[in-house]
Amino acid sequence: MKNRLVIDTSVYLSYARYKKLYRLSYCVEDYGLNLFVNPILLEELVRNLPRILLLSGHDPQEALNEILEFTTLVQTIPIFSKSPDPKDNFLFDLTIQTQSEVIVTKEKVLLSFNESPVQIHDIKWFKETYPVNL
Repeated sequence: MKNRLVIDTSVYLSYARYKKLYRLSYCVEDYGLNLFVNPILLEELVRNLPRILLLSGHDPQEALNEILEFTTLVQTIPIFSKSPDPKDNFLFDLTIQTQSEVIVTKEKVLLSFNESPVQIHDIKWFKETYPVNL
């Protein structure tokens, strides 16, 4: 089983939308996962959480703080330049520089990236690989 992962913004937003970030926290605890974020990923969350949480009543800052509680913030150097979506190069930088095994995403363009230097899986794979009791 993989224990070093990078979760894409799209996945964090999906969990936050339904106030289910605790499920990711449980995965970290139950499976000894290391989830990594960098300033670029955090910036994407800061920019998108208010829009995603607008109707839910969940405070974007609280959601961000919750994510920061179960992730590890690292600084990365921009090196990777071959992502099918150039704005996602930072995900590969983060994954490679933290020696993570997998990127978990909902982005179809990343899921179909055949030349990826790391494994890329969808949220369904994540939930099946790391099920948690609710």
